[in-house]
Amino acid sequence: MRGRPAAIGIIITALAGACLFHHDPTDPTDAATTTGTSTGSTTEAVPTAGEDQCPNNCPYPGPCKQITCVEGACGVADLPEGTAWPGTPGDCRQDVCDGQGGLDSVLADDPPNQVPGDCQRFVCDQGDAVVMLDASDVPDDDNDCTDDTCEDGTPTNTPKAMHTACGPGDAHFCHTDAACRPCKQVTDACEDYGQEPHDNQETAQNLGTITDADDDGSFVCGTIRGANDIDWYTFAGDDAFLNYVDPVRSLFQQNGSGGQVCVYIQCSSGSTSINCNGATPSTAPLGQKGCCSPTSVAPKLNCGGLDDSAKLWIRVDTPDNLACVPYQLDYHF
Repeated sequence: MRGRPAAIGIIITALAGACLFHHDPTDPTDAATTTGTSTGSTTEAVPTAGEDQCPNNCPYPGPCKQITCVEGACGVADLPEGTAWPGTPGDCRQDVCDGQGGLDSVLADDPPNQVPGDCQRFVCDQGDAVVMLDASDVPDDDNDCTDDTCEDGTPTNTPKAMHTACGPGDAHFCHTDAACRPCKQVTDACEDYGQEPHDNQETAQNLGTITDADDDGSFVCGTIRGANDIDWYTFAGDDAFLNYVDPVRSLFQQNGSGGQVCVYIQCSSGSTSINCNGATPSTAPLGQKGCCSPTSVAPKLNCGGLDDSAKLWIRVDTPDNLACVPYQLDYHF
């Protein structure tokens, strides 16, 4: 009789353990409840979650499948047949869903990305990307002084004819190196496209009146043709209210070097005081004090009062006695 109560105790303990470790599939908080999706011999567990977690935390379902969420439980459904699925871009094919969770590959007009300016283009031919010549796909180098063309499929940038108009408002000129510059190109013939004659201070080319505002001033183009050729310019500088006088003369020489620029100043009133700022002091034929340099002259001017208005003369010559010095002269007061 002692064995029967022991057997009854064992049965009661087993039943209690079964209740203790049983998982309720209707309880969404029971983390051990799973919905299985089988792929081959591997089963992927899809956990049940509350409405605030599903479908955001559902696992990735795979190609051509979508996540479903019913009563807070994650699930998986096949996408409809013909649904486009992202594939390899530009391979002339398109992946679509077959309606049963699989992918089909169909022909598509989706060529690889075009390369701008290579005189070629991609087209799709029965699912294959094919290269074709395209004369309209010209190599634009953003240069006014070149013709952008395709020569038998080769991108070509050919310099335009010398002195072709270019730049803002077509106010500049193309050179044979395809550069767009304010002055015309001077060839071995040593052309002088500037105004002549202005070979002495008395006949200096009059550039008018400019103020000392920062955006005032301009440039002139000319050519020194040999040791005896000298170009003179003159203008009236107006010291406008609240502006600062900083007369600058810069010489850009087409052939690199050999020229010289000088500036001479006479104040409209008061005494004239000039500091050459490292340039070489000089005196004009008519007696005005000034400064000379191969590249740029920026003298400090003091007329002894509040108004520094003055008359200025500019001289361009070739102290090295070169036969031909084309130049661009920039001036500002």
